[in-house]
Amino acid sequence: MSSRRPLRPGTVALAVACALACAVVGTPAGAEPRTVDHPPAALSPGSVDPGPVDPVAAFRPVPPDQRTPERYLPSPSPDPWYSSPPAVDPDTAPGTILATRPVSIPPHNVRNFGRGWQVLVQSSDSHDRPHQIVSTIIEPATPWPGPDPRPLVSFNVTIDSLGLTCMPSHVLPHKFNMELPPFLQILADRGYGLVLTDFQGPKAAYAAGRANGRAVLDGIRAARAFTPAGDPGPLFSGSRVVQVGYSGGGIATGWAAQLQPVYAPELTGVLVGSSVGGVPADYADLFDTMDGTLASGLYRAAVLGLAREYPQLYPLLNDTGDVVAHQLRDACASTNTVGGLAPFPLSALTDVDPRTDPTVIEVMARNRLGRADPAHGADPREVPTGPVQVWHADATVPMGPGPGSSQGPGDTFVPEWTAHRLVDEWCAAGADVEYTPVAGEHVTGAYTAVGPALDWVDARARGVPFTTGCR
Repeated sequence: MSSRRPLRPGTVALAVACALACAVVGTPAGAEPRTVDHPPAALSPGSVDPGPVDPVAAFRPVPPDQRTPERYLPSPSPDPWYSSPPAVDPDTAPGTILATRPVSIPPHNVRNFGRGWQVLVQSSDSHDRPHQIVSTIIEPATPWPGPDPRPLVSFNVTIDSLGLTCMPSHVLPHKFNMELPPFLQILADRGYGLVLTDFQGPKAAYAAGRANGRAVLDGIRAARAFTPAGDPGPLFSGSRVVQVGYSGGGIATGWAAQLQPVYAPELTGVLVGSSVGGVPADYADLFDTMDGTLASGLYRAAVLGLAREYPQLYPLLNDTGDVVAHQLRDACASTNTVGGLAPFPLSALTDVDPRTDPTVIEVMARNRLGRADPAHGADPREVPTGPVQVWHADATVPMGPGPGSSQGPGDTFVPEWTAHRLVDEWCAAGADVEYTPVAGEHVTGAYTAVGPALDWVDARARGVPFTTGCR
């Protein structure tokens, strides 16, 4: 069956729009060049002229029988831990360290870097299947004054990407990491031990909450057990652990907090705080605020990331969806963000209604943060055990003084009512949660929250009693 199928106008328009979006920010990190401009080689005697080169071959859909899940996975990583990892042993406990290596991080990425290591760790995906993740462990140069051991903070990066070279383990040592606001720099300056986990896993499954949360917990397990060569014992075995993350990192943070009592019960009383910012708790709520808007690039990427854990979504792709999912398979956060300049809704990628299709509804329900619903595979015991801070850009907080500033914009992409509902559901289930409204919208809210979020993290790391929750 020939793959030279006629392109529908919608496929052409969306493919070109995606190409323009990529051109604005460069080729997605980790993507292999698709074409090479070499002069045509001379034909050998007896060979057949293949005809003119198809200028839009990369934007042609493949036949349905070629649309396997592997077509939409990220390109191979230059990191051998991703490209040729050791065989997965299903009998190995999650959190087990499988391999270690030292890592150096330049000062423009962590200016107060002291010592660092990367660890390959056993983890589990959304379906309890074993796989391996990578975590970066940092001991900053800042001394810890004590008297308690240096705390460990799991900083869950806003990865929001589909490519493997977008992961923190690759970006921190090898790229210029424009991390704004500078959460990581501040955490290192304050002297906490740090663990940054590639929580999207070997498939770069952006927004797959259950797998992302499990990876964070396994990264914490590994960091607490890790002993550097020559050291007398583990660096953080006696440390309090706090985690913090925003937006896509908030997904991982919130799910780690919710899954912890069931997936990592030994961390009860050890994970003493979870600071969850700007979290999209229920993707179905965002059809009206992200789908088909300036946030549509990230929303598309999130759904494509979910499909990597739930491949039953792939048969729903139409020709346009096939091209987009393949072309964006290595897209980093910058590409996904600028993709909103082509605000095509999800309905352009499928011939079903994504708001009502039962497969889409079920996948989104299984990744809904908050009330644990056994009807969608959740365990009723999945309730955060340690204190939780939920912070969100809220319209009740003005941006500044002056006329007309009595109210702020609020988060127009992930509305604040979704954060209030998350708090209410966790509190009703018995969790101890505090809601912290901050000024701005989804982007500026990350900046205005630096003080209240990191001060909350500091209080939990130092053992200050938590008295402002709902319990």
